[in-house]
Amino acid sequence: MSAAKRSLPFIIATAGHVDHGKSALVKTLTQTDPDRLPEEKKRGITIDLGFAQWNLQDPENPSVEYDLGMVDVPGHEDFVKNMVTGVGAIDLGLLVIAADDGWMPQTEEHFQILEYLDVPDLVIVMTKADLADADAEFVIEMIREEIQDTRFETAPIVATST
Repeated sequence: MSAAKRSLPFIIATAGHVDHGKSALVKTLTQTDPDRLPEEKKRGITIDLGFAQWNLQDPENPSVEYDLGMVDVPGHEDFVKNMVTGVGAIDLGLLVIAADDGWMPQTEEHFQILEYLDVPDLVIVMTKADLADADAEFVIEMIREEIQDTRFETAPIVATST
């Protein structure tokens, strides 16, 4: 008889500057478009929180599956209250930074909010890696400078391109 599969709940939220690819990342990972409002579709930006689910099997322990709840937050400064609501009780933050844009004002604001709310863990996702004029290592070095001397200074940085 095989062991029963365990499902572990885990909440992840995006954070970062507007147009850095938070919603595209969630859509790519989950196959669910988190932008559902007509106004979001029309304007091409996230206004309210978006949600998706992603079930991920542990590659080292196939009897464990993670039930990941994904929260996509708006990056525009006008909707920062919605962002704070979305990251209030999460297990992991995904700080999304576009390689062709780098660290921007809402990146800084969202990073400070993640620190202030004591988010337990952070992964930095460098999106649009294929569009960067600079090489990826240079952009990663710039990100490392921004997070130096914070509790997230050793956070992993993952380069992606959707």
